Amino acid sequence: PPKKKQTLRERERDMESFLLEYAMMAGNNVKAQRDRLLQLQRRLQRLQAATAEDHNAKLGVLAMDLFKVYYIGLEYGARTLTTCIRFARQKGVLLSPPTMNFAVMNDEQLHDALLAQQFPARPTTHTQAIDRAMAALLAIKLLEEHLLPRCVECLVGGEAPVPGRPRDPSPDPVAADTTEGLANADLSDDPDATAKTGSKPRHAARGGGGGEVEKALDYMYRANRMVSLAVKHIDVSVAVLSRFLDPKKLASLTDYCDDHIYISEEGPYPSSDSD
Repeated sequence: PPKKKQTLRERERDMESFLLEYAMMAGNNVKAQRDRLLQLQRRLQRLQAATAEDHNAKLGVLAMDLFKVYYIGLEYGARTLTTCIRFARQKGVLLSPPTMNFAVMNDEQLHDALLAQQFPARPTTHTQAIDRAMAALLAIKLLEEHLLPRCVECLVGGEAPVPGRPRDPSPDPVAADTTEGLANADLSDDPDATAKTGSKPRHAARGGGGGEVEKALDYMYRANRMVSLAVKHIDVSVAVLSRFLDPKKLASLTDYCDDHIYISEEGPYPSSDSD
């Protein structure tokens, strides 16, 4: 027998289910990255006052953990939100006209603009839900492309990689080889080690002297504000889209997303960290 054509409402339900699934999966992922960033902020605050001999090595390990959060963890959330937004647009959901021209803003202006962005107090429509997903995506891209790479650079030097952005060849091991550079560059005060890597150790990053750790903490504080903003926008998007689904379908979808959460290549982050 010929396949029965879907009604308009059935097609809308399928769209809403798809959008909600991807918004939920992005939310679960970004919340895990937010919690991880808060852990790393506490570690960096402890290191700011530390005077241990392996201080630079610990900064290098922390920088590598930061790299994993934005280059692997948040990138999954960004791609999931991108899929959600593209699908919505393909199905005819229009985004609201932007109130600010984000494209011409530099990174610092974008940070302030995203924090100041205004939305309807009681969102109810598909468009308003996807507007929030787009705002979350902009916040995540600012984390990936500016705030967290700059934080890593303050800790270990070099040029921190950015997801999806090609980099020019460089003799600096941090720029030339991401993994090796983040793991090994600037981690020792040994002059011989410096000569081997071609990278200077971050003496200025030692506690009590201000320098690079203070700069890194400033970027970290702003990054945590921005990731919290992204979580808030995703939560609103999920809440609006949830209203369109049958309660049983919503419960089933929630269980599915909770069971299929992606955090990182290594699985869930530790609940606490030691120096």
